[in-house]
Amino acid sequence: MSKETSLPPPLAGVSPRQRRLAAGEVLFRQGDRTAGIYRLIEGRVRLVRVTPDGTAVNLHQARPGETFAEASLFSAHYHCDAVADVDSLVGLYPKAALTAHLRDDPEALWLFAADLARHLQGLRGRYELRQIRSAPERVLQFLRLRCDAEGCFRPDGTLKNLAAELGMSHEALYRALAALETEGRLIRVDNLLRMIPSTGHGA
Repeated sequence: MSKETSLPPPLAGVSPRQRRLAAGEVLFRQGDRTAGIYRLIEGRVRLVRVTPDGTAVNLHQARPGETFAEASLFSAHYHCDAVADVDSLVGLYPKAALTAHLRDDPEALWLFAADLARHLQGLRGRYELRQIRSAPERVLQFLRLRCDAEGCFRPDGTLKNLAAELGMSHEALYRALAALETEGRLIRVDNLLRMIPSTGHGA
């Protein structure tokens, strides 16, 4: 199925080359020579590192709009696998062109550093969320950080995708949402999640 997709923005003055991936397709393997930085345009790409004993460790799940494999600018080889969980579209910012622009343009370098800082902030936020052991409390904290002024949040994808972002099984997420609804702390309307003001809770 052919669908027109707008090209993601340039990175440090470099425009990306698009590549479509089928579900389960490998974008790059651990140990492959680095080609550059990627941005996920649509779909879902998982970064996995295989340890010396053969264990596969999930490092990160890229969300649409996010860049990943930034360390490729400073390494000759990728340090993990990148696999499309679903049909996906990525943009590649070639390493040679990107490195040249960053060396020659201080403003581009500054904007690139700012983008990396925002990315790191997001990763830290997700790490902190995953330290919350209670599934309902983890969901609530996520919503506090993501809801709009009316206390509403609409996931970009399915609840299964949201569960993966929260670091829990989709069954655990469904149970947590049901518990929050029962406690009167959350309302679900189709794909919309709305927090209820906490007045009276925890008394």
